Amino acid sequence: MRRRDKGHRHGRDTTVARFTLARANEEMVLADSSLKGERRVAVIRLAVLVLLALSQFLVSRWGTEPYAPVLDGARKVAIAAYALFACAALLVLHYQTPHPQRARWFPLPTALADTSFFSYMAWHTWQRTGQFDGGMLAGSLGMVLAFSVARYSWLHVLLSTVLSSAGYALLAVVTGHGSPARICFVVSCYVALGVLIALTNADVGGMFLNLRRRDGLSRFLPKQLVERMMQLGDEPLQPVQREVTILFSDIRDFTALSESLQPREVLELLDDYFAHMTHIVMARDGIVNKFLGDGMLACWGVPDHREDHAELAMRAALDMRAKLEELNAHREQKGQPRLRIGIGLHTGVVAAGMLGGAEQHEYTVIGDAVNLASRVEGLTKTLGVDILVSESTWLKGGERFAGERLGEAHVRGRRGAVVVYTLERRLATGERPAVRAATGT
Repeated sequence: MRRRDKGHRHGRDTTVARFTLARANEEMVLADSSLKGERRVAVIRLAVLVLLALSQFLVSRWGTEPYAPVLDGARKVAIAAYALFACAALLVLHYQTPHPQRARWFPLPTALADTSFFSYMAWHTWQRTGQFDGGMLAGSLGMVLAFSVARYSWLHVLLSTVLSSAGYALLAVVTGHGSPARICFVVSCYVALGVLIALTNADVGGMFLNLRRRDGLSRFLPKQLVERMMQLGDEPLQPVQREVTILFSDIRDFTALSESLQPREVLELLDDYFAHMTHIVMARDGIVNKFLGDGMLACWGVPDHREDHAELAMRAALDMRAKLEELNAHREQKGQPRLRIGIGLHTGVVAAGMLGGAEQHEYTVIGDAVNLASRVEGLTKTLGVDILVSESTWLKGGERFAGERLGEAHVRGRRGAVVVYTLERRLATGERPAVRAATGT
């Protein structure tokens, strides 16, 4: 009993760890996006500072405005301190790597420093000249608020909105140059801009995560199932026990063929071959479970339950045969040898679900039906055919196909014999199903 509880707990922990890792990966994606945004902000901050320093220098030397701010000691110290901060931020961000924890706290001091600098510059100008340029302050604090685009959390946008609104309102009240109506208008603009930025950040971040998740699911699921997974979440990928149809295929005499080719040519051949065969499987609503050297394991009936899984698998096998003829025609034109494949299909009950730990996992099927499908594929070499279908598959979906019953065959690892059929073609509409018996059986 303890052993069972321990195993259950271990399985649960593995599943929790897997989905915890998925959430951690999503946080890393957002942290990476936030880091890139902060780097852009750092460059813009430095460029704005250079322009500000240049304008201050020109005004102090050749300015003709009666209330032009004087580049005094306090103003020089403020600009120098902000320049030091801007350079340090740019340097730190350049060498920084994406990390969710740093993405959470880094915008806090930068937003505070940006708001404080521009607020101080406006207050200092008012102190020296008696003039308060509300438009310049509103524009500079609006720029600080815009810096929160692409930041990690909506809380950063909220912080920038609060700081910009508070900075403008406080200075307007202190200097006595801001009416309540003007203050309310500027603060309302900041709030509207902050809400828009927060919503945009959320939409863009969610869209990016969905694209990555869709890309990951598309590696082993057909397009229509990927869309279902995106809508329903990970629930359909949970472990199930279900009747499915398994397809095994491999390339005949591939070892001898590969010995005559360069490693790059071998990979190019397999890449082209599997690209076509994978497309066929997914077009018939199946999933490619894995590639085994020159072999391929595909299945129908999971994760989405379908009653016609056997028929779909048989149609896919015929499509693979037809596609191989096209590929061989091109190969012959190039003077390359023809490829021959063997395909075995079997229908049975399997356990299906996500398998693996938190670091690496895949959706797979396990059970005797998988092993038997592999054995049926092995019989194609012995019987000299390219497609063999077990009796369970034929009874499930063979009424729409023409083939030949080859009789019983013994496979390694099983006591009982397996009845197998060839698969010749799909019957035309209205054509009556018929199965020929092999001569002598």
